[in-house]
Amino acid sequence: MSDYQPGDRAQTATGDQDPADGTPGTVTTVYPDPADGIDITLDDGRTFNILAIGLELEES
Repeated sequence: MSDYQPGDRAQTATGDQDPADGTPGTVTTVYPDPADGIDITLDDGRTFNILAIGLELEES
């Protein structure tokens, strides 16, 4: 299970260009199977499914 919960603020850390690392967003869905990833809605409105290893919680 992931440490992420819906509503958490996170940023991408996938090493990919799209979305670029550090792109902020809000976690919308955390699936029970880690292989199913986490849905995140970025602040620009795009939604991605990313494995937990490709996200970092935003520091408050």
